[in-house]
Amino acid sequence: MSKTPDKRRRDDLELFVLALIDDGVSTPYELQRAAGLSPGATIPVLRRLLEGGLVRTGKAGPRGRMSYGLTAAGRQRLKIGWKDVIDIGPGSDLDANLRGALLAFFIGGSRRLAVEFLRTSAARKLESLASIEVPRNLGSGSRIAAEYDRLRAVSAKTLIKGEVAAVKAMARSFPHSVLPWQRPSVKKQKA
Repeated sequence: MSKTPDKRRRDDLELFVLALIDDGVSTPYELQRAAGLSPGATIPVLRRLLEGGLVRTGKAGPRGRMSYGLTAAGRQRLKIGWKDVIDIGPGSDLDANLRGALLAFFIGGSRRLAVEFLRTSAARKLESLASIEVPRNLGSGSRIAAEYDRLRAVSAKTLIKGEVAAVKAMARSFPHSVLPWQRPSVKKQKA
């Protein structure tokens, strides 16, 4: 897996989809209904996973819905790949960070890593507040443009503070354990 930030979202989403498939969420419709993942995001991921030999297709179900299952290579990628997401660390995307934490918890079996990942995400978001300057002087140019710029900066700071509060709340309310029947089967597989 690439360690570049540009691929971070793609990698965590691919691993998350693998984990969902391993957990029995096997069609694009189920990915949307059960996990809130849009078809626009999941269909290209499923195509890449299929082309990469990480998933296989099953028989078309009702309404022609194609189901997917993990291959041995997909299971191996999931078993090892979640660690790369944690090692790279959280980015700026809240959903990607939540997926990373859930991978650490369900696949890696570590609540500590999951909560630490979320807390690091919150800390990085707080650090980003310093880079947003709220213009104080409207200057001699366009008052509308200056006010627009100022309000956007205020809004950006407020949104970041809201995301920080949300991530901290997720970290506090993260489950303490996974019941054996709730853990994806990748934990049962031998390497």
